[in-house]
Amino acid sequence: MARLQILELPEGPDDTRPPFALVVDQTVPERVVLAPGTGKVLDRWEEFAGRMGARAVIVTPETVDIPANDHTAYRQEVRDADE
Repeated sequence: MARLQILELPEGPDDTRPPFALVVDQTVPERVVLAPGTGKVLDRWEEFAGRMGARAVIVTPETVDIPANDHTAYRQEVRDADE
């Protein structure tokens, strides 16, 4: 199943909010994209990324692990607190 992740990018001097790229991994790059909330098919992943405010999009069938998105330690802390 495809995953959608956020890759934070370094901020530039003119950035009003933190820049990011979308990473869609474990998917077929040719898969169509639906516009959020409309069901309209978009022609390109770049258009989808632009609507989300992303600087870029990476679409790959490979698995991409972004260390900043790893929340396994947090999930373990929550489990431990619940016990």
